[in-house]
Formats: sequence, structure tokens, C-alpha cells
Amino acid sequence: MYYSNLTDDILVDLLKNDDAKAFEVIYRRYWRQLYGFVYQQLGSKEESEEIVHDLMLSLWQNRQQSQIQNLKVYFFIAARNLTNKFIKSQINLRKYREYQILHEVFEKIDANEIFNVNELSKAIEQALKKMPEKTATIFKMSKIEELPVKKIASQMDLTEKAVEYHITKSLKMLRLYLQDFHSDN
Repeated sequence: MYYSNLTDDILVDLLKNDDAKAFEVIYRRYWRQLYGFVYQQLGSKEESEEIVHDLMLSLWQNRQQSQIQNLKVYFFIAARNLTNKFIKSQINLRKYREYQILHEVFEKIDANEIFNVNELSKAIEQALKKMPEKTATIFKMSKIEELPVKKIASQMDLTEKAVEYHITKSLKMLRLYLQDFHSDN
């Protein structure tokens, strides 16, 4: 039997009967498409791979209970849901992390210390150069140009959740870089 010639419906039926070869064909058939779909939302190779891996693992672990009618639709809805769940978890952390960053920065600054704005600007620019381009762009739009998330999402052709994810990512990277900057001065 040539598994690669089988329809999704037949592969799903074989999968329900613990056929590992059917799972392998499904995996090879859909992995690249799912990865591209998730990567488009997140812009992160590692996190996209992890989400697709989790989706495939879930398919295998729940194979006997699955009620899949259309495998392609199932995969893309599940990938969208897992991606949204991941981004939402990052958004929930974002506000807390922003508070932490500001709190840490203000704790370290002595009231008598004179802050050199030019040096700080240079340090921020250096940190932005180390970030992925999309993340740095979104940070600039959000924190420097003070554009709302909705407008950034529209301009960047991303979801609002993806924009929030990039803001969180940029703040995390900026905090790490500015800690080094502060300790050098």
C-alpha cells in the first residue's frame, strides 16, 4: 500500500487504528504548510516549530478519540488556536514585564545620578540593531512613535496579538541590553 497516495480521510481512519505510517505521511504532508502559517503570525522559527510539534503530538496522542471530518481544516484551526493561545500568554506577561522593567530601571538609578540622554539613545539603538527587524520595527512604532497596537497591526499586516507578542519580545531584549548598559556606567 502506498500511503502517500491515500486521501486524508483514509489516513485519519488508519491513524485511529494506531497506524504510525499513516501519521508519518500526515506529518510530512502538512508540516511545512502549518509551520509557514504559524511563522507568519509569530515571526519566530523556534516558537513556530514548537507549536507545530505540539499540534502533531496532540494529533498522535488523541488519535483514537479524534472526530476529524476534514484534516486540513482541523489542522489550520488548531494551529490558529495554539498560536493565539501562545500570543495571549505573552500578552498577559507583557504588562507585568513592562512594570518590572520600569521598576528595575528606576530602582537602579540614583537620585543624584545624571543621565546622559545621548548615551542612553545610543544604547537603545544598539539594542534595536540586535533584535529581529520586525520586532525592532514594532518596538519603534509602539514605544517611540507611540502608535496604538491596532494601527501597527494594520500597517504591518499582522494580528494585534502578534504585535503584542513582538512588543513583549522587544521589551525583554531591551531590558537585558540596558542592564548591561547601566552596569557599564
